Amino acid sequence: MARWNKGSEVIERLLDDRHLEEVPADAETVERLIATARRHIASATTNADSDPEGALALAYDAARKTATALLGHQGLRPTSAGGHIAVVEAINAQFPGVEGLKSIDRLRRRRNQAEYPDPRDYDPVTKDEVDDAIAAASACVDAAEKLRDVPQLGLFR
Repeated sequence: MARWNKGSEVIERLLDDRHLEEVPADAETVERLIATARRHIASATTNADSDPEGALALAYDAARKTATALLGHQGLRPTSAGGHIAVVEAINAQFPGVEGLKSIDRLRRRRNQAEYPDPRDYDPVTKDEVDDAIAAASACVDAAEKLRDVPQLGLFR
């Protein structure tokens, strides 16, 4: 069976740069990350009105953990050197345009603005942004659950 080749050159570079590492694929860890993502989405939904910044961060974390689960399904894991950016790069290279997954970097950048605000240009998180982030994170989980069932999306090597 052929492996998933889309974005493989980016994955190889991330591995060479030690921004990703190979690990044993573990279905239990993948399931745990997806379950955590679903809990984050539920918490974000509950707290969207009272804590929009926290809800946005939870929605982003849900999307990122889902993406990390997809990588884990392939026997890949971001390193501390690669961090969140490696996850974004790997997912964008392998799954461009996939609903939810394509929003991860946008959510990451907005979360960073909320976490590290510029006092010269304060931009509060709105309820509409939180609702959008929750929808994107939910789409990310849905996409990951479908993608991990694709036969070619097994171990990267």
